[in-house]
Amino acid sequence: MVYYYGICKNAAYFCTARRAKIAQADTYNSIWAAAVRTAAARGQLSHALILTGPGDKQAAARYIAAAHLCRSPGQRPCLQCNACRKVLEGIHPDVTEVRDAERKELSVAAVRALRQDVYIRPNEGDRKVYLFTDCGQLSEQDQNVLLKIVEEGPAYAAFVFCADALHSLLPTI
Repeated sequence: MVYYYGICKNAAYFCTARRAKIAQADTYNSIWAAAVRTAAARGQLSHALILTGPGDKQAAARYIAAAHLCRSPGQRPCLQCNACRKVLEGIHPDVTEVRDAERKELSVAAVRALRQDVYIRPNEGDRKVYLFTDCGQLSEQDQNVLLKIVEEGPAYAAFVFCADALHSLLPTI
């Protein structure tokens, strides 16, 4: 189960076993999926979200990214349009997974490069979505560098932070 913050006042839940099952998210937890869809339909999907707790946070983050980039005039995310399929397959050019598999922590140079990339306009979609799938890799210095981008970044940038526990992130994030 994944807890998220930023979409509505009450924490909601999302549970899925694998990314392949994300298309069936409605059957796993209709409350969470409905909250994301409602926020996306109203144009109120937050530009910065934190996902915490046990469970497949990466799949939940991709679901949120699909909601940001969906081209469907109806329900968003539709999980059927070209943008949604690319997000779920991990090949959308406007979705960046920020992670360093070779190191325990992200380098400050990588975070600074990301800071420059944020200001480049999206390629295909209306937004660029950055997925921080392991916030344990973010040092305090990295989070401070990200803070200004999250608070004052361009309107087309969105950030999804996946953390094992909320206290692993700075309160300012």
